[in-house]
Amino acid sequence: MAERVIVSQIGARHRYLIPRVLEKNRLLYRLYTDSTRYSVLGRLSQFMLDFGFETESAKRLVNRDPNISHNKIYTSDLLFFKRLINSIWKNHDSLNYSLPFTGMGKVCERWGIGKADCVYGMYFENIEFLRYAKSKGLKVIVDIYEQPSTYKSLAREIAAIPELQMFQYLIPIYEAKASIRETYITELLELADYYTLPSKCVEISLHEFASFDSRKAFILPYASSISLTKYNWHPVKHRLLFVGSDAINKGLIYCAKAATELKTKYPDLDFRVAGINPGVLDLLPPYNNLTFLGFLDKNQLVQEYCSAEAMVFPTLNEGFAGSVIEAAACGCPVITTENCGADRESFPALFVETRNVESIVDAVEKLFEEEDLGRYLSMKLYDYASSLDSDRYEKRLVEVINRI
Repeated sequence: MAERVIVSQIGARHRYLIPRVLEKNRLLYRLYTDSTRYSVLGRLSQFMLDFGFETESAKRLVNRDPNISHNKIYTSDLLFFKRLINSIWKNHDSLNYSLPFTGMGKVCERWGIGKADCVYGMYFENIEFLRYAKSKGLKVIVDIYEQPSTYKSLAREIAAIPELQMFQYLIPIYEAKASIRETYITELLELADYYTLPSKCVEISLHEFASFDSRKAFILPYASSISLTKYNWHPVKHRLLFVGSDAINKGLIYCAKAATELKTKYPDLDFRVAGINPGVLDLLPPYNNLTFLGFLDKNQLVQEYCSAEAMVFPTLNEGFAGSVIEAAACGCPVITTENCGADRESFPALFVETRNVESIVDAVEKLFEEEDLGRYLSMKLYDYASSLDSDRYEKRLVEVINRI
């Protein structure tokens, strides 16, 4: 059993959920991370806000608060300055994309391991420190939160779909990110003593690597960031919702094409898109039948989930899509692909074929025409989401740590 765990992560992934759970259960030894509200830049950002100099970057940084004991937070701005230098000197993109994996390893080594007996890393982040901890006899757990082939698949998607040609500039970026993952994945799978994986989708994707050992794997779905105490689904007729910040990976073009077909049968169709800034895609013909809402806060998002007849999410690659669980927590019926990360056998959604517009159209029509089906799925999803609340996630995570 691990008793003193160092969590090593870049950014506020899952709002620092893992270190917070470990802290609550007296298992967290230290958190090693990049800029937070307690780093030099974080304090400077707070100073600026206090004196009325408000910027989005300052507000975002001040909101990076792990909410754990301050003496356990080891935070450095080094990664920020490395990225800044690269941007000034226009260094190659691949170097920028590798920084989360290599940019803070030496800093973490200087912070040391103290009396820790385990280090919990996020994917390849700070892989140099994971190597160091392993050499000192610590157990190594890694949270593999995505399918390693994601970016290679996305580069192919852009090249193959005519409506995505405006994203051609992303192909070298995606190829660089894919190359970085190919560089480290074999070593990471060998280095780790245990893996936590958010879904069976990720586990299946890892079987293509000879170094993957399924005996080390624990499936640990993430908790929903939305939890309603009262069922409140009140759908507006013929309203649909898409939620996501990545138009390509989340399959927005297939929603757009489906909306064009559905509009001929349902002229009052209101297909709304949250999470993607209006002003670019909404000006292009393929997306004319979508309504772009921009970025929404959590309360606004809850209102959208609760008022949609369905959340349509034809995603291509996920570790575990938080949006489908958020929708479920609001009782919103879900139309998605098996790539969403949820277990097809137990997740009460309407599953459609990947990259298949007609499959989406058929599923939407089925929901629109069968009112009882929508209500049935809504109640089933609302009940399902309760199994993925933060308390149950905490219990499962602690069980994993106790088995190490």
